[in-house]
Amino acid sequence: MKVFLSLLFFLTPSLGFFLPGIVKQSTRLEMMRKYPLSHYFHEEYLKRLNSHNRTEQQNAILGNSDDDYDIEGFIKRNNITENNQTPRPPMGGIRIILNNGMFTPGINQDNSDDDDDDNYPSFPNFQRRGSQRKKSENFHIVENSPLNFTDIGGYQNVKQELYQCIDMLTNYKKYAKYNVRVPKGLIFEGPPGNGKTLLSKALAGEANTTYIAVSGSEFQEKYVGIGASRIRELFKLAQDNVPCVIFIDEIDAVGKKRSSDGDTATSERDSTLNELLVALDGFKNTSGIFLVGATNRIDLLDSALLRPGRIDKRIFIGNPDKTTRSEIINIHIKGKPHDASIVYEDMVDLTDGLSGAQIENVLNEAMLNALRYDRDKFNYEDVDTVYNKMLVGWQPNEHEFTNNIIDHIAIHELGHAVVGILSKHHSKMSKVIINLSAPTTPAYTVFEPSSSNIMMREALFEHLMILLAGRIAEEVFYDISVTTGAINDFEEALKLAEKMICYYGMGKEVIYPSTSEKYKEMIDSEVANLIKDAYSYADFIIRNSKELIYEGAEILKKENVLKSERLIELMNGKYKSVLTLKV
Repeated sequence: MKVFLSLLFFLTPSLGFFLPGIVKQSTRLEMMRKYPLSHYFHEEYLKRLNSHNRTEQQNAILGNSDDDYDIEGFIKRNNITENNQTPRPPMGGIRIILNNGMFTPGINQDNSDDDDDDNYPSFPNFQRRGSQRKKSENFHIVENSPLNFTDIGGYQNVKQELYQCIDMLTNYKKYAKYNVRVPKGLIFEGPPGNGKTLLSKALAGEANTTYIAVSGSEFQEKYVGIGASRIRELFKLAQDNVPCVIFIDEIDAVGKKRSSDGDTATSERDSTLNELLVALDGFKNTSGIFLVGATNRIDLLDSALLRPGRIDKRIFIGNPDKTTRSEIINIHIKGKPHDASIVYEDMVDLTDGLSGAQIENVLNEAMLNALRYDRDKFNYEDVDTVYNKMLVGWQPNEHEFTNNIIDHIAIHELGHAVVGILSKHHSKMSKVIINLSAPTTPAYTVFEPSSSNIMMREALFEHLMILLAGRIAEEVFYDISVTTGAINDFEEALKLAEKMICYYGMGKEVIYPSTSEKYKEMIDSEVANLIKDAYSYADFIIRNSKELIYEGAEILKKENVLKSERLIELMNGKYKSVLTLKV
């Protein structure tokens, strides 16, 4: 009995605490039984409750509390009767609550072409709508991009062009005096990994605009009309969040050239593209919307999309030059401890031909490689190891090569290197590497990439000689005892010779009709003669530089790396006669 009274004494305050909640909950349940919600309103409530991107209008409809839904208020607002007979809801069954200032004065809401341009404000005067700014479940919206042009290294010419775009958008009235049409958008084209997406984010950050990012593949759906509806949703969302930058990555997925094959998938893609073209024509250059597309296949885009008035500018972003590489390295090396063996100038030269993403990856992997061996600083050896892995790959176990095979490999690569050094029109030979951890290429010769995409015949012919020099060196040193290591060299040599004859017009005839059987024998004859000439010149050089090749191969086997400076030093010292050889 005493125990029971003690428990009662302690539980009485607790019951007093929970009793109001219990009464409140029972009252609510009684209210729901007495006034049951209709099926329509219940569905609308669950739909809004499960939304991941709830707007302020939706919150106003649902009430101020997400966890404790006000059923009584909901019933009262929607006039639900006791007999469960609800009046017809206006316009879809929801009450649209317009907050003060939702429609900001000075902003045109319909973007019709009949409006006078003078009624549009300048770009920076667009007022943000605060709580009324729209969101979407299908598209990602960044209201304040944290990036600007200072976060991107190099590409000064590209930045200058983008600065002008921002200026034209933000100072529309200045350019209107000179009858200048403000661009609606631009396309970034170029190889992957060079900052096209990053530049679009920085553009939005510099202009202080909303940033809407979407991939072109998101408009590809199996159901007819979904792609076009998403295009409409995207531009409606942009109008609700002006000023904004729309970024469509891999725009070739949605802007591919139209066809007339009648396929259902093709028709759906074409209708999506048509909707995009209509959307680009539907807003004025002063509406505060700027479209940025990115692609590495500009040749796939429809000409209607690229015409002036829709996509006004095309900017090519290629691999970074020397200045840009230096700035990229300075940005990504910050915070990564490194020792004195790291020389910035050497890093800039080493990363020649790499994209911005590859440069960042080299530095990141170098730091990880140092940490793997419990070192708190990375050195040049780490960088070189990562760079070699990037070039030819890596496997955990080394190949089981005999000494005889390694001798053949070293001689083979020195054949490439010597002919490459003596070539006057070809790009500079950098180094020769033996890397037995490479899955398919145990050794390779590195050449600096060409700074121009236009090549002379002499440079192409010298490249043909370099490709054949490896096998020639094996034949000179080992006679018929050759390896299979020249398979890729022969494949590339044949492709290059065919291009020189058929595509570049470097044969006896300017061009050959590729469909004509009559000319195929003539083409084959010219290709064979071209390869034969290149073989003869390379053979002459190899036979007159045997001692240099042998000594260089011994150094390569011992040190696994032979740089061009070391090879040239040998030439100037012991083998000056090799320098007199002419390609």
